[in-house]
Amino acid sequence: YDPNAGMISAAGQMKPEYTISEEIGFRHTGFWNLSVSAFNLNITNHNISSSGYIPGTTEVVALPINAGGQTSRGVQAEFGLRPWHHISPYLSGQYLHSTMDNNFSLAGDLLPTKGKTAVGSPKFTGAIGLQYDDGRFFGNFNLRYTDSQYTTFMNDESIPSYITSDLTIGYRMKSIGPAQHPQIQLNLTNIGDSHYLAMAGSTTANARTTRGIYGSSIAGSSPIYLIGAPFGAYVSVSTGF
Repeated sequence: YDPNAGMISAAGQMKPEYTISEEIGFRHTGFWNLSVSAFNLNITNHNISSSGYIPGTTEVVALPINAGGQTSRGVQAEFGLRPWHHISPYLSGQYLHSTMDNNFSLAGDLLPTKGKTAVGSPKFTGAIGLQYDDGRFFGNFNLRYTDSQYTTFMNDESIPSYITSDLTIGYRMKSIGPAQHPQIQLNLTNIGDSHYLAMAGSTTANARTTRGIYGSSIAGSSPIYLIGAPFGAYVSVSTGF
């Protein structure tokens, strides 16, 4: 079932996808590590693995989509320090501008998608990390930000931005017989118990009824969304031999 066309249909032969990319950047290593780069990607026949509900049921079927051409440009950077008094911080971020290169063919018409922002491409993402390790006690903290993302080719539905954070703390013991440095570790995920949509489980052409370039009225279909994992706590014990 094709939720974009609203009918049972054959996927047909998907054209091969290929990408031409260029990247230029600067990298420094030492007590402080820095990497900065700018990139440009041109994708032809961008194949998207999607899914959709069969109307009136809770059954989900696979739906491959050829979204056509796509251009993605951006800048990414990361910075970190080697351990200093057992502490090492880390920062990273990315700016992304990703657009569709053509109009999307659907139901005998064309949706005006050329120049629209590509689905699943947050404009800004970033992370902050802090790690401590003195050989016995260890731990790390990570905070991540993901900007809002469109989930339809027409950019008429999206998921909001979200922030998540994780924490790990642990202790390494001295070797005990054949057990080499056994350790106990506590992992806390999504510390703030943020309720968020992690990503689109499916991608549709349009969520709202839209007038095609040739005048057809094209009914919308809402995407399927995947819910982010809630707060979790895990304890693990491990050792080497």
